[in-house]
Formats: sequence, C-alpha cells, structure tokens
Amino acid sequence: MLVVRNAAVLLLVLIWAAPPAYADNWVDFAGAEVLREFVSDASAQIELRPGVFAIGKYYADGTAEIDAWGETFERTWEVVGDDQVCYSTLRERNCFTFQQNLDVTGEYRARNVETGEVFVFRISATDTTVAVRDAESDPKGGLGSPSAEEIAVELANPNSNLGTMTMLFNYVTYDGDIPGAGSQSGFQGIFQPSLPYALSPTTNLFIRPAIPVIFRQDVPNLNGGFDSEGVDLGDISFDASMLKTTPTGYLIGGGIVGTLPTATNDALGLDQWLLGPEVIGAVIRQWGVFGALVSHQWDVAGEDNFNTSITAGQYFFAFNLTDGWILTSAPLFSYNHEASSGNKWTVPVGIGVNKTMIINGRPWQFGLDYQYYVESPDLFGPDQQIQFSISPVVSLPW
Repeated sequence: MLVVRNAAVLLLVLIWAAPPAYADNWVDFAGAEVLREFVSDASAQIELRPGVFAIGKYYADGTAEIDAWGETFERTWEVVGDDQVCYSTLRERNCFTFQQNLDVTGEYRARNVETGEVFVFRISATDTTVAVRDAESDPKGGLGSPSAEEIAVELANPNSNLGTMTMLFNYVTYDGDIPGAGSQSGFQGIFQPSLPYALSPTTNLFIRPAIPVIFRQDVPNLNGGFDSEGVDLGDISFDASMLKTTPTGYLIGGGIVGTLPTATNDALGLDQWLLGPEVIGAVIRQWGVFGALVSHQWDVAGEDNFNTSITAGQYFFAFNLTDGWILTSAPLFSYNHEASSGNKWTVPVGIGVNKTMIINGRPWQFGLDYQYYVESPDLFGPDQQIQFSISPVVSLPW
C-alpha cells in the first residue's frame, strides 16, 4: 500500500503474481506497532484497468475507504498478532502478512493468508504523479480494490453510484383465448445504460433510457391468426428520477417516466408519446434490498384514435449470498385502464440469481431470471418469461 508521510505523495505499484519462492533477500516485515504505523494514514493506488484506478485510504482509527468505479466502499482494518493486517467489510475479511525486499529500497510484498496469493508493491517518495503499472484486480478485494462481493451488493442498491451498461435478453411465451395463442413467442433485447450523477453523498440523479430491439415477436392479425415480426426497434422508454438514501437505510425517490414512438414497425409500437410520474421506495439492509417502483403514463401526443392510460411498475428484491451471488428478481407489472374487462392486468412473479465477477479488472454481473404470469390479458398475453442479463460496470464520464 502507498504510505503518505509529511505531505509527500507516495506511489503504490501492485503486481499480481503466483506465490513466489521466499528468497534470502525477503525478510518478514512484522511487529504489531510497526504494522500499525505502516498502515495508519496510508493511501493505496491501484490501476484496475488502463486509466481506471482504485484509491484506498486507511485511517489511524481503524476505518478505511476504497474509492473505485465512482463508488466508495467502507472498510475497517486491524493488526492481528504480530504479523497480520486484516481488512474487513460487513461480510468479508482478508488478512495479509508482509515482507520487505532488502535489495530493493521501498519494495514489499503482501501475502493473502487464506488464498496464498502475493502482491508485490513499491513505495517511492515523489511530489509528482507517476504512472502506475497495470495490475489485475483481486476478486477477493483486500489491498486497495473492491471485491466481487462488494460490487454485487452495491449493484443491488437502486441508488448505487456504479455506472452500468445493462443488456437484457427476454424470451417470452404467450397464451390466451385467441386460437393458437399458446403456440406464440417473442424474443427481444433491451439496452439500458445507467450513469448516475451524484447531487450529494446520499442523493443521485438518474436518467435511464430502455432501448428495445425486437428480434422476433408474434402478434395477432385481423384474420384471426398471427404474424411474426422482427428485427425491429421498439418504442424507447425512459425515466428521469432523483433518489435519496436516508441514514436509517430507507430509499425514497421520484421523477418522470415516458415512452417515445420510435418503433420501426407499427405492430410493435403505440405511435404515441407517453408521459407521467413515478415514485420509488425501498428498504436497504445488510441482508439485501426490498422495494417497489410505481409509475403512470398517459398519451400526450401522437396517434389519437385511441387513448392510453397505463399504471405500471415493478417490485424488486435482492438477498445477498456469498462470493458475488445474489438471489433476486424485479418483475414488471402493469394495469391498462383503457383495456376491456379481463385484459387490464399483467402481473408476473419471478425468481432469479445474479453472479458478479471481476474479469480483466472490470466487474461484470450476469443474471438469469424466470417469471410466471399469474395474471395476463385473457385474449392474448405473456405466460412465461426467461431473462438473461449482462451488466458490465463502467467508469462515469463525470
């Protein structure tokens, strides 16, 4: 880790390596007071990917912060015995021993006690910025970088500062009273970037478009049969909302939601501009998250041969497991006020899992979710859905 003394700027270079043989020029760097002085008020800088850095700050009171990917991850640290420094989150603990290279001034190495993995780092006093050599991020976290589990827990938080570029793939089967409805299906992808803008340490502004690409979609025709449509762009939806997390772990927020008439096939869109309000509430705890989002949209322009008034939203939950696994689901429900009796509600229940991994220094989250529709339009509506998601974490542009 990079140690700061007397206002000098010191550089940490971490190199991921297999555990090397312990040569004579490496000696144990130990002693409770020596290690405590070594870590207290130290800073660490690690290059996760080219141009993407994690900054660790270790305070003398035993607390620590890791700034990475636009988010701050809280840690604690303590010296255990005479030869270990342990770094802890609410759910993880990693301990390291240290050695010093007598032949190279300022060169040290840290060994993860549990995994045996070794990080070599160099400390050099300088008052100018020095390039940091590329180093793989440790999936277990530890010296200066967030772990896959920390990233997973943060991604489950609707008010996270982490930027993502999510791609959803939905396969849907249908049912209904129309002859042949039970043999129909659809397959679509939805691209949904999320780049939060921090207004304060507890409040973020989100502007999130959802851009659907219809690869295949069976739709009823006027002859009593079905047409298979695709590949086409669907109606793009968006929301602009402000979310705030309270000190007691409650999340509240609201904003506007809308839909744009961007469908390249009339059978796959409304040809209307929709707009309305949305509200969100959630409880965030160590075990996970539970909450709901509700919105309403009316047609404000476009096709005037029919009216649109839809209440929609999603209830969501996430239960934190271990090693980056999350038990989760976020089914979308809707109530069409203008539909005929028996065709107003669309309500699924679902269950899924997410797995967060660190690949070449970048966190990725992969998800698989199954949903069954307990309520669906009688004439023609969704029956079951399988969703696969891919969400790489990206650096925020601001």
